[in-house]
Order: sequence, then structure tokens, then C-alpha cells
Amino acid sequence: MKLRGGVFGCGMISEFHLRGWQRIPEVEIVALGNRTLSRAEARREQYFPGARVYGELGEMLAAERLDFVDILSVPWLHRAHCVQAKAAGVHVICQKPLCDSLEDARALLGEMNGYPKLFAVHENHPYRPWFQRVAGLLGQGHFGAPRLLRFSQYDATEPPEAYKNEAQLGVLLEYGTHLVDMLLTLLGIPARTYARLHRFNPRMRGESSALVVYEYPETTAVIDIGWKPGGLPYGSFILEGDAGGVLYEGTMTRGVASRFRVTQGDRVVADETRSPYDDYVESFYRFERECTDAMLDGRPVRQTAARNFQTLAATFAAYAAAQEGRTLEVAPFLATGAED
Repeated sequence: MKLRGGVFGCGMISEFHLRGWQRIPEVEIVALGNRTLSRAEARREQYFPGARVYGELGEMLAAERLDFVDILSVPWLHRAHCVQAKAAGVHVICQKPLCDSLEDARALLGEMNGYPKLFAVHENHPYRPWFQRVAGLLGQGHFGAPRLLRFSQYDATEPPEAYKNEAQLGVLLEYGTHLVDMLLTLLGIPARTYARLHRFNPRMRGESSALVVYEYPETTAVIDIGWKPGGLPYGSFILEGDAGGVLYEGTMTRGVASRFRVTQGDRVVADETRSPYDDYVESFYRFERECTDAMLDGRPVRQTAARNFQTLAATFAAYAAAQEGRTLEVAPFLATGAED
């Protein structure tokens, strides 16, 4: 059985979505949409020459017999586009973040409550192959009790999509949510958070750096990120536990090379050079493969909309902590008003 899919939004990130869908034999992308039609036409020529092109999501949903839609529009349109897709009765996959405000995300969960089809959020960072190894080892007790997690990522440029320069909220929402989601994947929802935000990239309206601390009963987690106006890019992931640890040195996004090392006690049990670019591409496929299995067989997906709401709640708790200049409990931000 071939699932007939539509992709709406053909900006920079659509390349990797479409490359992932190409690898899944049970999927055929039959429609591409974008407000600027030339972008959709270009993606059609690159990846799915038989697809039809539309300028509006509603037009695509009305004209096509789709099984699912992959929504890649700007965050402030996600709520409206997800509701449109629900009205058409298709499976819904929405690019992260679910919405650009916690209020809209909460309202959208209410509007989609009880929807019997797939409602997933495309959050692919936890599907990085090296990170999935870390999660598996942590679950097996390889590291003992985790004491410290630290995520760092500094890009020496403004964000690749122009709208992110103009958005009121900056790097914490647009990139930091990836790392918050990785954190929740490993440790669950934190108890408290404290944050400092800075704007030092003059081309950005929102914050261009964020330092966020999340507290757990036995673990401290730190997210340290930025879009710098220049200089050297860098990134890393550190996990330190009672019995072992991980050191990943390299970009958390796309890049040439990274080094991944795993220890247990005094022993180095893994030491390898990886391609961040290949891991990035693979993560899109792994997420989309999981969604395909869910649509075909009803298997569960990890990245449901309710799950992404938890990530947004932890993120907006950090925004509030930064604004108030004090440590805040995360739990009050988690109320949805809808059944998960």
C-alpha cells in the first residue's frame, strides 16, 4: 500500500524532509505546496517530478486525495494549518515547534483532542543515530545515575531562514527546543529552570544566545546556545554519570566531522569519528519511517503533539524564568486543558 502524501512549505528544511520520504517505499509525495510557487516547483523537479503544485494548503487538501500532510509552514501558521488538515481527515505531521506560543499550542491540543488519525510533530534531533545510542545505553544503566548533562551549540551566523531574524523569540524557541526535547527524551520533565538570554547579534530581533539550567532531583542539565554574528562555530554534548559518560565534540546540526566517545569507569568503550551531516540526514528518515509505520499499522510514535507540548512548556518556563530573573517550577506550564 502506498501512502499518498502532501508537503506544504518548500523552504530550506524541505530538502531533508523530501529526501527522507524518498527513501520510504510505502510513501509517494503527490503534492507540494508553498506560498511562493516557484519554490514548490523547484522541489518538484528535484525530488518528486510527478507531484502537483499548490499555493495554499486548503487548495491542496481540497484537490488531492491524501493520506497525510507534512506541514512545514512558519510556526505562527501551524495552528490554522493543523486544523485545516484535521477537517480534511488526513494524518497530520507538523514541523516543530508545534506553535510559537504556549497559548496557541494549548488551544491547538484542545482543537485536535480525540482526533483518531496521527498527529505528530517533526522533531528529529532525538533521532540522531549517536544520540539514540546514548539513550539506549542510559536505559541499560551503562552510565549509572546521570549527574550532569550539557548541550552546547554556537553557529557563527544568523539563522538560515530569514523569518527567524524578525521573530520576537529567537534562538531558544527556534533551535533550543531541539535540545530541550533531547533532554526530555533522556530524563523526562525537569522540576525547575533558570535562564539568561542575550541579544548580541544585531541582525536578530529576538535573543541570539541562551543559557538555560534545568534541575532534576539528582541531575543538573545545561543548554548553552547561540547564533553569533561571526567567529568560530562549535558544539558539544556531555553526559557524566556515576559509572560512565559521553563526550560528543562537533556541531549538533550539519557539519563535516565530529568525535563521539563513550566511557565506563576508566575505560573508553567507544571512540569514533562521525559525520554530523550524515547523522542529520538520517534523523529525518528515522522519524519519517516511524510515522509511516504508525500510519500503516497503528504503531505508536514518540513525537506526538502532546509530547511536543511538554517540550514547549519547559522552553517557555525558561523564557519566564529569564524575564523574572529567578528560578521557576516547570509544572505550572504543563497544563493543557485537554486529554493527552
